[in-house]
Amino acid sequence: MTQSTVQAFGFAQPASRTFNDTYMRVLCVALGGYAVVGKTFAYIGVPPLYLGELLLITGFLTFVRTGCWLASIATPAARILLVLMAWVVLRTVPYVGTYGADALRDSVIVTYGFFCFIVIALLLEDPGRLDRAIVSYYALIRVYAFIGGGCSALALAKVTIPGTNLQIIDLSPGAIATHLAGAAAFAILGLGRFSRIWVAMLLVSMVMVTSSRGAMLACIVAILASAILGGRLRQLVPVVAFAAVALAIASLLDINVRITPEGRAIGADQIIEALKSILGVSDASNYEATKEFRTRWWSTIQDYTFRGPYFWSGKGFGVNIAMEDGYQLWATTEGLRSPHNASMTILSRAGVPGLLLWVSLFGTWFTMLIRSMLMAQRRNETRWAKIFIWIASYGAAIIIEASFNVTLEGPMVGIWFWCLFGFGIAASMMFRSGLISEHAPDEMHRAE
Repeated sequence: MTQSTVQAFGFAQPASRTFNDTYMRVLCVALGGYAVVGKTFAYIGVPPLYLGELLLITGFLTFVRTGCWLASIATPAARILLVLMAWVVLRTVPYVGTYGADALRDSVIVTYGFFCFIVIALLLEDPGRLDRAIVSYYALIRVYAFIGGGCSALALAKVTIPGTNLQIIDLSPGAIATHLAGAAAFAILGLGRFSRIWVAMLLVSMVMVTSSRGAMLACIVAILASAILGGRLRQLVPVVAFAAVALAIASLLDINVRITPEGRAIGADQIIEALKSILGVSDASNYEATKEFRTRWWSTIQDYTFRGPYFWSGKGFGVNIAMEDGYQLWATTEGLRSPHNASMTILSRAGVPGLLLWVSLFGTWFTMLIRSMLMAQRRNETRWAKIFIWIASYGAAIIIEASFNVTLEGPMVGIWFWCLFGFGIAASMMFRSGLISEHAPDEMHRAE
């Protein structure tokens, strides 16, 4: 990093990078643990300081040591996030006394956003960390395609660690689907080299986790976005054709794979019904009942915010929204606290101002990534263009899954998402400012 760049952005070189480099490595390992093991991994720590809180506290120390405080809020997306976090804190503090830890847990859907600033600061302090982070991700997904489906099956089977009530793997199929979607986008864009066996196992894992609308739509959008924006549709066609033929044959043969002791199975019919549900033509009672339940709840939320007394404030963070909104049955039988839609959660808890900030945040972030991609394409910076498309596709997959399920409210995907959010901002800043590492790791160059 040159002295002129340092002065332009208003941050200084750190005295020592040992602590910050260690934190970066620990954060990468933690993200891998969240992606593979899930909630069980998140329980590492001593209550109330679990792994996510420990990462956040040490991350704050890392953030301070980088000296990149002003640079981390130099973009519109970062500033909007800062304002949104402040608004959520204001809507959380009054309820801490009444609801205690529940208020803090509900607020992490946004307050985990501080990981965004940590990542921005770390990457700007040492631009070489961007390539090292991509290499770490590359190593993860080379394994994840093979184990993603198995992780989902173990989670659904609720296999516990002997002598405890903790599951060996406790991660929703939708969460796994978002990571498989990111891996698929990475592969489609040619950011790494993958064998045909890897591609086949990725498809198998996707089939095992995409029996729900959210998971399937997340994968479809990420794959199509990366293929279209990256100009790789022609390469995608044979894979899609093979998958369609395999699905048709499996449906004709009525192939179902039992994945839980209770008899839950994954088969072609479930995949087809999920596709039909996305298109709005499914007759399956389970899909239609869930759809009706959610739309009724979301209409209730819109009534008391857009047209009711909670327009400005929402109901705050800490209150059980399901109980307050009259859905006690689901609150008591399924443990629901918030609607299965991140935007509706923000609207119900932070009011219309919170929703406007939420929508503006993602609109600004995606616009920044697309503009950076177009700029990279004009400059013939192919690798940079691919990175921006991958980040946008991956982020879109997570947001889509969060529109159908409780996803960002926990560390398993919430921390992943906000780290990815910061990664996208930092990558754009580095590209536009010339903060590009001169020597990317050899492995990534070979992957090109």
